[in-house]
Amino acid sequence: MSDEMKSQSADGNLLREMASLRDIIDNNSDWIWEVDTQGRYVFSSNKCIEFLGVPPEEVIGKTPFDFMPPDEAKRVGEQFAAIVARRAPFGGLLNRNVRADGSEVILETSGVPLFDSEGEFRGYRGIDRNLTTLDQAPGQRLFQLETIYSNAPVGLCFIDLHMRFVTVNDAMAAIIGLQAYEAIGRKVAVFIPGLSPSLNNALELAQRHELTPDKEFNMPGHSQIFFIRIKAAYDAQGQVSGLSVAMIDITSMKRMERALRESQEHYRNMVELNPQIPWTADPKGMLNDVSSRFQRITGMTRQDILADKWIQSIHAEDRRGAIEVWEQCLKTGAPLDIEVRFCHVDRGWNWMRIRAAASYSPEGSIQRWYGTAEDVHERKLLELKLLKANRRLEIQARTDSLTKLPNRREFKKVLNHEFMRSRRNMTPLTVVMIDIDYFKNFNDHYGHLSGDACLRLVARTLRKALKRNTDVVTRFGGEEFAAILPDTDQPGAWIVAKHIMQAIDTLGIKHNFSEFNKVTISMGLATYCPLEDPEIEDQSDIVSAADEALYLSKNNGRNQINTMPVSPRLHND
Repeated sequence: MSDEMKSQSADGNLLREMASLRDIIDNNSDWIWEVDTQGRYVFSSNKCIEFLGVPPEEVIGKTPFDFMPPDEAKRVGEQFAAIVARRAPFGGLLNRNVRADGSEVILETSGVPLFDSEGEFRGYRGIDRNLTTLDQAPGQRLFQLETIYSNAPVGLCFIDLHMRFVTVNDAMAAIIGLQAYEAIGRKVAVFIPGLSPSLNNALELAQRHELTPDKEFNMPGHSQIFFIRIKAAYDAQGQVSGLSVAMIDITSMKRMERALRESQEHYRNMVELNPQIPWTADPKGMLNDVSSRFQRITGMTRQDILADKWIQSIHAEDRRGAIEVWEQCLKTGAPLDIEVRFCHVDRGWNWMRIRAAASYSPEGSIQRWYGTAEDVHERKLLELKLLKANRRLEIQARTDSLTKLPNRREFKKVLNHEFMRSRRNMTPLTVVMIDIDYFKNFNDHYGHLSGDACLRLVARTLRKALKRNTDVVTRFGGEEFAAILPDTDQPGAWIVAKHIMQAIDTLGIKHNFSEFNKVTISMGLATYCPLEDPEIEDQSDIVSAADEALYLSKNNGRNQINTMPVSPRLHND
């Protein structure tokens, strides 16, 4: 009788644990699923209701491709077929799906293969993450995320044709047991001898412009298993210049695969596959449970985290905003999604993404919050680097690389702004076109290096000759420059032009192949007066007039200034 009671108690505990695990799965912010060898769903958490607009019973028996547009189903199906053929784990597979109401949702899918007790393949188990609500343009943002998730935690290196390390990141350095700088220039075979055949095979395939299949690799002398991707790099002539290698340690993943085959704790192991750190809170937002992984990352004890103590571990600059968003979610029941910095035992401050969704009672009140914490530190660092790179590119796009003056593109932008301001304020606007006389002769006889030096010196002199901050001089092209003089009438522009010409003359740059025996400039002026020229509606008319005046100066013997009235021109639509 006692044994029977103990058995009933154990069964009750198991049922309660299974119910708790199912509750966690169904309230996780990601959709957890399982498919058979034909790709048909055999298990689906309740998250499919939010993601696809249909309950689990309408998902079971169907395939992921039944919920995609035809073109997307074909694209993703081909990728998934290749993955299944390798029985490989995968991650970051982006796909578009059509919800029951006709709207589209963008999901990121990850999974691992499943095998029965005899080692026979029986399908995949994995998670889908909803990326639809990302706050950047979907195309650019999603592919940035794909790169980040695929490469941030991966050992990366570039190998030249002599099988030597050219570049090595920190993760790869940790794999081979060196500092990154110590590996540069050294043979790969010294540290990873078993990888040489794969690299040689990759080079042979690259010579035929064929792709190298992904593979798993056992590190010689170690129990580690790596997933390896090798891609060839080509130079501008299409010749192979080396190989890029990405390695990620999947030892723990392989161990989990074995554990899933052997263990009866089906749902618990599904939760462990989730790369995110789960946590729960009561209706008032007080934490009552969190994964031990969060404790290891932050170095805090369980007592330091639970209730509302976790707030103190957030960076001071992020704390106030995080509290305000969390309090608003507690009031409205809206999902939580914030990115904040937490203290980290190794990094100091570590970016993490905190998400949560409310679980409601049958009466409609919030009874619990289920959340996840995700390490996004590498992604944030890459985003910051990308932002800086974009800023540099933006500056380069506006600047002439030789003279460091604004380029023609920036000239058009500034002129458009000043033209609109001139019309609005009824103030004059002058454009000055400037050309170096006989510059081709200068280049031909003194060489291009001397020609470039001459252009830089003239550009610097032009910039110094304009005294007002509002005046802009640009390189228009070749040896031609253009200046924009806001709030400047023709007499004033003439004074500025004479000053510029005198400054260039004072340089005294020797030019034996000019009739003036030194470098000189020709100039053309055109002044737009809104009150006098109401029929002018296009700023290009001002540029055309100044260009005609410049042509007149060059035609009349060069080294002089001429003006031309502004009048409407014909424009090509």
